Amino acid sequence: MKMNTMSALLQIIDLSFSRGHHPLFEQLSLTINAGERVGLVGHNGCGKSSLLSLISGNEDPDSGEIRTPRGLKIAFVEQFVPQSLMQQSLLQGALDVFSHEDIPSMGWMAESQLLGLGFTEAQFSIPVRGLSGGQQNLLLIARALLQEPELLLMDEPGNHMDILAMSQLERFLGEQCQCPFLIISHDRHLLNKVCTKTVFIRDKRSYAFELPYDAAAERLEEHDQQASKHRELEEKEIKRLKATAKRLAIWGREHDNESLSKKAKSIEKRAAKLDEEKTEVSAGSTLNLQLDNLNLSARQILTLEEAVIYTPDQSRQLLSIDHIVIRPGDRVAILGANGVGKSSLLETIRKQFSETEKSSGSIRFNPRTTLGYFDQGLESVDVPQSRSTWLSQQTESNNDEIKKTLINSGVSYQDFSRKVDSLSGGEKARMVFMALQLNRPTLMILDEPTNHIDLFGKQQLCDQLEASGATLLITSHDRYFLDQIATRWLWINEGVLQEIHDSDTFYTSLKRAILPPNVDKNELVKPLDSDAGSTTLSEDTILQRIDMLENKLLADQKRKIKNQKPILQQEWQEELTSLWSQLDSAD
Repeated sequence: MKMNTMSALLQIIDLSFSRGHHPLFEQLSLTINAGERVGLVGHNGCGKSSLLSLISGNEDPDSGEIRTPRGLKIAFVEQFVPQSLMQQSLLQGALDVFSHEDIPSMGWMAESQLLGLGFTEAQFSIPVRGLSGGQQNLLLIARALLQEPELLLMDEPGNHMDILAMSQLERFLGEQCQCPFLIISHDRHLLNKVCTKTVFIRDKRSYAFELPYDAAAERLEEHDQQASKHRELEEKEIKRLKATAKRLAIWGREHDNESLSKKAKSIEKRAAKLDEEKTEVSAGSTLNLQLDNLNLSARQILTLEEAVIYTPDQSRQLLSIDHIVIRPGDRVAILGANGVGKSSLLETIRKQFSETEKSSGSIRFNPRTTLGYFDQGLESVDVPQSRSTWLSQQTESNNDEIKKTLINSGVSYQDFSRKVDSLSGGEKARMVFMALQLNRPTLMILDEPTNHIDLFGKQQLCDQLEASGATLLITSHDRYFLDQIATRWLWINEGVLQEIHDSDTFYTSLKRAILPPNVDKNELVKPLDSDAGSTTLSEDTILQRIDMLENKLLADQKRKIKNQKPILQQEWQEELTSLWSQLDSAD
């Protein structure tokens, strides 16, 4: 791999690292240059999070080097909000990254950053514990950026985000964030929108392409096809050489010809060397998803007519449904912002199915309908049972069927006894799909089925669901997954479940719901001013900002010339001029 040392922010050279007895990387090399926005992708368990931990210095490699310019500021977005922040307000949680002495002068900076991530001023006083999981993740990003890093590391920042928060994250990273970053994500739409470079981790090595995910994946596929062709030719040549060596060795023995024997040994060495150096071909994912044909021959499978959906405590109506018919083979996406009733709708359908009378009322099922459910919390898998025991309790399958399903899904016999509550999120998700495969439901409710599945697993899941002919009701925050799998769209809009022709209508409405921040997208850390539509800054605030900028400017000018930031110096100078002008006009 050729390294550009002139602009490199990070160089990983021949890195090897093992987790226990399991090697994750072997001589892995990677470079991140200034200005790059890098997506890091790979199968579940390939070591993506471990790589970020090594880069941030939380762990040490077994061998190899991680090089950064001296003094490089790296910020790592935590996966969980520190408990100490839960009682604080949103604004206080952002300011918490500063020292007590700096907090009074940094209020404008924290406010600007929060506004840039889609929060409103009205939300600044909300306790952190009262924020949604997605909003808490956005707060963690704000806290990292307030440290003014030169490289930002993010490990699945989209986890637990609703569609609105994901849209805010996408807009911020794609349009406003000026900091180079390395992001782990399983969201294909997000990677395509915000990344300029994609790094695949697989087979303990990295493959980098200066392209967004889809284009990079195509390039990787081309690489794999060429590698397979080279490997095939090499194996043919190895086979030919071995046959030749064997034939010459026999002739040498039969005719007592030392020259032929030597030639045979020489050819054997050539074959062994070629075998040792033959082209690597990816082993691919260690687990597979398989769903058999689940189609039901019927005119309809579920009817919703004059139905009303309430909150779980029945205190408030969430939505009403005039008339919706779900037919066999329909793959229906349920769209809506958080809190409008998507989960309540699915839970109401589940409860109605468990009732004795399924063919009457406002929610009616075909008598031959069988129901399968994927719970986004994966609560059914949080039990101390072995894989085989768990499947035997979730299904009516016999031991032979369970063993066959586990083996066909890529689980080794030695791992049959592993407790399911110790599995990763991706492995737990696959266990649920194995249970669905064995139960063969004619109607499946999938609540956020891709949360814990890697990009390659998502594609497998799409292919399997399409091929199975299954009837699906799906909720998901993964726009690409929905666009690929759904054949119908139901939108919960202003308390009514209505059918729309495609998802664009919903996503367009979502963009309108994201209030544009009152900050210049190219200058995230600048204060609000009257031109941006906010209230006029007080004289004290302007003076605090001037003092801080002059200190930053002086500190940067004292650095060695090669370490100075001339672009930032120019921006600071321009802002100082503007701030002094505001003071003069106020006089």
